[in-house]
Amino acid sequence: MSTKTPVISLKVIQKRKRSTLRWIVLLAVQALIVLHIVVWLLGKKYGWFGGKTFTPVEPSEGIDFVANGILNVGTIFFAVTLLSTVLFGRWFCGWACHVVLLQDWCYALMRKLGIRPKPFRARILMWFPLGLGLYMFVWPLFYRFVILKLPFPTVRTEFVTEEYWSSFASPIVAIPYLLICGFATVYVLGAKGFCTYGCPYGGFFAPLESIAPVRIRVNDNCQQCGKCTAACTSNVRVHEEVHLYSMVIDSGCMKIMDCVDACPNDALSIGVGPIALGKRTKKKKYDLGIAEEICIAIAFLIGFFAFRSLYAVIPMLMAVGVSLVTTWVLWKAWRLLRDANAHFHGKQLKLHGKVSGKGILFLVFALVVALWTVQSATVQAFHFMGDRAMATNNNDEALWYYSKASSISDGGIALASNPNIDIEVARYFDSEHQFIDSYRLYQRIDARVGQDERSTMLLGQNMQYHAQFVPIDQLYASRLKVNLHWELVWEDYVGWLKREMQFERAIQASHKAVQSNPNAKRLRIQLALLELESGNTSTAVHIAQQLVDEDIQDPVMWRLYARALDSDGRNEKAVFALEKAKQLLAEQLQNR
Repeated sequence: MSTKTPVISLKVIQKRKRSTLRWIVLLAVQALIVLHIVVWLLGKKYGWFGGKTFTPVEPSEGIDFVANGILNVGTIFFAVTLLSTVLFGRWFCGWACHVVLLQDWCYALMRKLGIRPKPFRARILMWFPLGLGLYMFVWPLFYRFVILKLPFPTVRTEFVTEEYWSSFASPIVAIPYLLICGFATVYVLGAKGFCTYGCPYGGFFAPLESIAPVRIRVNDNCQQCGKCTAACTSNVRVHEEVHLYSMVIDSGCMKIMDCVDACPNDALSIGVGPIALGKRTKKKKYDLGIAEEICIAIAFLIGFFAFRSLYAVIPMLMAVGVSLVTTWVLWKAWRLLRDANAHFHGKQLKLHGKVSGKGILFLVFALVVALWTVQSATVQAFHFMGDRAMATNNNDEALWYYSKASSISDGGIALASNPNIDIEVARYFDSEHQFIDSYRLYQRIDARVGQDERSTMLLGQNMQYHAQFVPIDQLYASRLKVNLHWELVWEDYVGWLKREMQFERAIQASHKAVQSNPNAKRLRIQLALLELESGNTSTAVHIAQQLVDEDIQDPVMWRLYARALDSDGRNEKAVFALEKAKQLLAEQLQNR
């Protein structure tokens, strides 16, 4: 009897009946996302729903809850998906994730072009998604409770927002992000490569999958033909697992059910039964030895920290994707140099110890990737050391590090300027009254980030030191005209008008600010104080009373209320309000 592994021909795999349904569901989910964005944009333009929409239905929004106590739609959605994973396994990944849709589409497109991405199997790297998930959702709690020793913040709801896109990357960043996490990771790591090694939500879903009772199971009809494994785009060795355990136990299974459709004997089905936890008795096969695993993990971490927030552009998950791809390229180059034979997607890079022309090109590319990674890591290291020096008031040392982390045009080694470095240096110039130098940096920041609230505020504050009245007024007025929600800029603008003795304009601007941002406490406090100074005491009392009614436990609001009442001649009520403020403040100090 032959012991050779039979060749599996994909052509004989029957049509995947559920594949069409899954694509329809995935596309429907994406259509809902697009509809959500369109409704928000139209609402902002025409005033529908007050220009507001539901907060993003995105698991990352849960960070707001663990860090700030803000309960939003994304937090509830993430909690529901986690609970459902306990019962049904990783269904969300396979049937509702937009990144899976992108990766599967890229994978299908590559196969049509004759490219068959091979799964990259590494064990240590598979733990990174869980580590990233813990960093995003558990570290904020640990930092608050253990390091700062603070109680959990008061939970407040925020189910609607005017700024739907504020937590997402700009289109100029989102497009390369999708190309890297969708196309590039699949090309080098195999189908769903980003899910396996980069998704922080998958880091939570994977361990929960092992306790889910709903999973792929097998009956006695199985002939071990392997067509289920060939059909699986989650890189699960289905035929081996069902033979050993009578079910699929791999945490990468996303319940896509292509394996069920591919089985010619109707041996597979999805059903309820024993869980997978503790069932594995046979070690999985990996592509790397333990020494290579460690080197790969170190290279990945170096790349991740090198690319994350590089030039204040690359978001965290994009840094994960970039680091995964660059790490694979460096590993492949090492294998090309070490092994007698090497190939990639049908291209022979090395044969019998001789490197081909394509292999030389690949090595040159890998060298460029290595140099870019080292250069990026060095820039980030200089930036980090500069921040540390600035935090300890070693200004000269900080400026030296910042100069090295600056762009080549500024005498540094970076490929572009970094707004975060520019802000630190500009603040230093402000403290030294070198306002012209800081103004140049604030202008560069403003040009780099575009219409941004904080950059506008910083530029406006700097201009107040040396510029004329008209350009400052034009800056504030022109930007607030199209960005009525900029609370910080409104507050700064009103304060500047007051300092310029433009009291009537200050009150008018303050009223417009509050009208545009009715829930902004600081703007309402500012308006109440302006009304007091202008002698409109009854208006100030009304505003202060509203603030007290909304947050009856805030001593600041009670103190403002007391001041307004006193100015309005209501002395007894003013005394009561002041005593209430003192009582609440004492209670807060006692509870610390």
